[in-house]
Amino acid sequence: MNNKFYFPSIRSNVDSFYVMSLLSKASNLEKKGKEIFHFELGEPQISTPEPIIKEIKKLLKLNLPGYTPSNGIGELRLKISKFYLKKYNVDIDPDKIFITNGSSGAFLLSFISAFDSGMKVGIFNPVYPAYRNILKALNIKVVEIDPSDTDRDLIDLKKVGNYKNLDGLIISNPNNPNGQVFSENELKFIYNYCEKNKIVLIVDEIYHGIEYGQYSKSILNFGFNVFVINSFSKYFCMPGWRLGWAVVPNRLQSNFLKLSQNIFISSGNISQYSALKAFDCFDYFNKIVNEYRENKIQIFKELKNVKNLKFKEPQGAFYFYLNIEKLGVNSVELSNKILEETGVVVTPGNDFDKKYGLNFIRLAFSGKKEKTVKGIKKLVKWFNDQ
Repeated sequence: MNNKFYFPSIRSNVDSFYVMSLLSKASNLEKKGKEIFHFELGEPQISTPEPIIKEIKKLLKLNLPGYTPSNGIGELRLKISKFYLKKYNVDIDPDKIFITNGSSGAFLLSFISAFDSGMKVGIFNPVYPAYRNILKALNIKVVEIDPSDTDRDLIDLKKVGNYKNLDGLIISNPNNPNGQVFSENELKFIYNYCEKNKIVLIVDEIYHGIEYGQYSKSILNFGFNVFVINSFSKYFCMPGWRLGWAVVPNRLQSNFLKLSQNIFISSGNISQYSALKAFDCFDYFNKIVNEYRENKIQIFKELKNVKNLKFKEPQGAFYFYLNIEKLGVNSVELSNKILEETGVVVTPGNDFDKKYGLNFIRLAFSGKKEKTVKGIKKLVKWFNDQ
């Protein structure tokens, strides 16, 4: 018997997302009665707004068509187009907008439509690990652009100039895991650099709207020759609905649509129709962002009492990225120890950075305030007792 048929493909052997094993371990402890404080989850812990919930109930009574167009219902694409015009003063043809199965579906379709096997795509560390793993599964070569030895939690976009013959480049703004928000000058630089060097630029704007200083511009303010990916999961408080979108460059729209038709057929009908109501809820969403801000301020205040931690105050998203190098233990061991002894769940940094990640942990602050404050005080006490 030829056993090769019983082995997985080489390209499917991607790294696991280690935080999911910690989540499973935490869930088991929770079932046994241990109080758990979830700082590992990259999702809003706030309820989806009531107008959207009411819309779902109404839609369930209607006889909606099962499948929708593969690029999404026209009403939702038009809403998103008007959103860009109002927020960013960018006029986007709704035909450039594709509704996808979450941002993950948008990334998969973007990567397949823009890159062939063996092409080189750069990512800036620390980075959301799914970029690396999806690219690897597609036999696309990942070029890791590392931070400097002296500032390992900061992305310097100008470092791209040290890497030649890139076919593509991915950035996220605001960035997960370090909460970095790129300035207007930085965004202009990276757009123009990619244009000049014929590099396909893909920008993840999923955390747009969750910023604590000046709102960031969209990369689309600098031109349309770029993929922009967003989702209803973060700012729009609809995690788990698996609904995202991509703004696609003109020359790739036809192939993007054909891929969407064949790989996904369409996004969920109920999700799409109910998401129309999200654009009536900005006051609610901005209130939630203010709650994140209050959590961030409280955590920043508490963490400053820990002697051997180094960190920057995040300017966007809802994560602290903590340098634990002086503690003398790697982030995987530390994360497990913290969970077992305190019930606090954090994410080890090796998910985000293969070179320096064992010196970092990510701490999410998107939970309810009372639980967040209780958990962070417990964590700080544990650090100081070591």
